[in-house]
Amino acid sequence: MEYEGLPFIDALEKLASRLGLTIPKDAQESAKAQVKLSTTAVLNRVAEFYSAQLKHHPGASHAVHYLKARGLTGTVAKAFGLGFAPAGWDNLLSHFQNDSEVLQVLEQTGLIIKHEQGRFYDRFRQRIMFPIRNRKGEVLGFGGRVIDDSQPKYLNSPESPIFQKGYCLYGIYEALKSRQKWKSALVVEGYLDVIALAQFGIMGALATLGTAMTVHHLTSLFQLVDDVVFCFDGDKAGQAAAWKALQLVLPLLVQPRQVRFVFLPQGTDPDTYVRQQGAAAFLALTENSTPLSEYFFSILSQQTPLDSVDNRARFANTARTFIAQIPDGIFKEMMFEQLAQLAASSVEVVRGEKSFRSFSSRGWKKNKVLPPPQPLAPAFLASALLLRAPHLHALASAKRPLWQEITAPGIVLLNKIVDWINEQPSITGEALHQQLQGQNAELKHLADCENRIMLLSDEGLEAEFLGALDRLIVIGRKEVTEKLLQKSKTRELTPEEKQQLKEFLQYVESI
Repeated sequence: MEYEGLPFIDALEKLASRLGLTIPKDAQESAKAQVKLSTTAVLNRVAEFYSAQLKHHPGASHAVHYLKARGLTGTVAKAFGLGFAPAGWDNLLSHFQNDSEVLQVLEQTGLIIKHEQGRFYDRFRQRIMFPIRNRKGEVLGFGGRVIDDSQPKYLNSPESPIFQKGYCLYGIYEALKSRQKWKSALVVEGYLDVIALAQFGIMGALATLGTAMTVHHLTSLFQLVDDVVFCFDGDKAGQAAAWKALQLVLPLLVQPRQVRFVFLPQGTDPDTYVRQQGAAAFLALTENSTPLSEYFFSILSQQTPLDSVDNRARFANTARTFIAQIPDGIFKEMMFEQLAQLAASSVEVVRGEKSFRSFSSRGWKKNKVLPPPQPLAPAFLASALLLRAPHLHALASAKRPLWQEITAPGIVLLNKIVDWINEQPSITGEALHQQLQGQNAELKHLADCENRIMLLSDEGLEAEFLGALDRLIVIGRKEVTEKLLQKSKTRELTPEEKQQLKEFLQYVESI
C-alpha cells in the first residue's frame, strides 16, 4: 500500500496473485470483476493494435513527425504506450472482425459506433492515441489527439462501466512505476504535459481527462501523497480551475495534507515551459509555489477589497463559509487567525462565536455577530444531486406534480434539468453542466450545493434526493395552504377546497 500507493484491497489482490491465490468474493462481486477483467483484456489488445500502427502503418509518418516535433523520444512514447489510429472508417473494426466477443466489448466501450443504417465504424481516426490506464496498468479507455487543425483537438472514449472520467487520472500507472522518485503529486491539464515532464525526469505528474477536478480525483491523490501541487495557466480559465480545485479540497485537508498552486506565464503550459526553460526552472516554480492559504485569501481580498468596515465584514462572512468546511485541527484554527488579522477583528467574531448586545423595544438582547450559513435550498440541492447522478430523476416523476408549480428558489432550474433528462435519458452530468451555461443567475447557488454534497457517498445520494423532494413538497403544501387561507377571507371555500385546507393544515402541523 505504501510503496505502490494502492488501496488495501488492490494491494491484497496483487500479493495474492503472486502466490497464485484468489481473494474470496460473493457472486455479484465476482461477476463484476470478471466483466472488468474481460473488458480490460480487450482494451489492452486495442492498445497493442494502436501501438503497432504507430510503428508500421504507412500513414503514421505524420504522427511520428508530430511527436518528434513536440520533442518526444521513442523511449517515453513506448513508456506511455502511445499509438496511432489510421485514417479510414474501419481499421479497428476490420482487425477484430472475426471475434464477436471482442466486437461486443468495442461497442460497449464506444470504440466502434453504430451508424443509423446499422453499420459500425471506428470512433478514432487519424489521431495519436493515448491509452488511459489504472494503477494496475489495465487500459480503461483512450484519448486521441488530431495531428492537424481538425476539431475536436482531443477526443476521449465515452464513459462506460469501467471508464469514468471523474475517477481517472492520466499517468497514474506510469507515476507509480517510479514511485520512489517523487513525494509530491503535480496536477497538470494535458496528456502531453504529463509525458513531457516525465521525459525531463519530473515524475508524479498527473492529468484529469478533459474534465474539471473532482473529489474522487483528490481522494486518489491523497491516497498516494500528502502534498499536492496544482499547475495551471495564469489566464482566466486557469484561475477558475484553481479556485474550483481549492473549493473541492477544503473538506479533505486533514493533517498532514497540504495543497499548493503554480501559475505559469500566460500562453505557456508545462510541456512548452519545461522544453524552453528546462527541468531546473520548472522545479524552481514548484518549489516556490503558492500555499493554499495564501492563494485563498488573495483571491477573496481581490473580490472584496478590505478598505471599509462593510467590506471587511462581507469578506469575513464569505471566508468563514469556506473555512468552516476544513476538518477541525490546527490548520483550520490558523486559517481563522489569519482571517481575523485581515478583517481587523477577533477570532471569536470571525468564527461567529462572540455575542454582542443591542437594544430593541423589549430591552437589551444578545445577538450573533455573524449568522450561520443558510441551509441549502431544496430545489438547488435536488438539482445538484441530479447533476452528479442523473438516474435519480426517475424518483422525481411520481412526486413532480406536488412541487413543480411552487415558487421556491431554484424550482425553475430543477424543472429544466428534469425535462432535459426526460428528453435524453442517457445524458451525463458533464453534458448537463454544458447545457446550464446560460443559467448564470442561478449557477452560484447550484455550485454551493455541489460543493456541499461532494463528500456524500454514492449510496447516500438517493436518500438525500428524496429528502430534498420531500422538503419541496412541504413548501408546496404550505403555499397552497396560504393561498386557501387568503381566499377564505374574500369568499367561502368550496367543499373540496375546505377538505384540502383541512388536510394540508393537519399535515403542516404534524411536521
